[in-house]
Amino acid sequence: MIKKIITYYKLPILISATLGIMVAAIGVAKKPLEIFEILSGVLIGTFVLDVEYILYSYMFEPTSNFAVSIFGYIKNKDIGGLIAFINEHKDDVKEKSLNSALFQMVLAPIALFVSYSTKSYFAKTFVLSMLANSIYRLIECYFEGDIKEWFWALKVTPKKSSVLLFIVVLLAILVSCLFLI
Repeated sequence: MIKKIITYYKLPILISATLGIMVAAIGVAKKPLEIFEILSGVLIGTFVLDVEYILYSYMFEPTSNFAVSIFGYIKNKDIGGLIAFINEHKDDVKEKSLNSALFQMVLAPIALFVSYSTKSYFAKTFVLSMLANSIYRLIECYFEGDIKEWFWALKVTPKKSSVLLFIVVLLAILVSCLFLI
């Protein structure tokens, strides 16, 4: 199971770990509780985007083949198989809510607000980890040519230059959030 998690989540875990180290260094986290908050925030934030597939199965299409397979893995407590199945069949789910530009447009202001206002390292690292991994997934979709799936909520799919500008703006927001810590 651990091997499958590492296989599919190498880069997201690396992105989150780097973010956690940066937050710990910028925020000068010294206490064990603060370090635990940072570690748990980045770890949970790494996997939140994939919870959407489980929620989608339960809420929107519980009778689809995708959902039946998800339910089978959960019933058998086969987490490794569940992760492998989700990552191999994630394109079967259309109109994803967490893996979309709409979610990023909501998450970016929340990240700015949380970075500025709260003292909780968990909240900061959780939201920033979600934002960083969401940006990574957008870049992944950009290079795979699946821009239309990412921007499904918009009537018109943006051009590649507009998507690059959107990525740059999101990265600038992420960096500014780090300065707010």
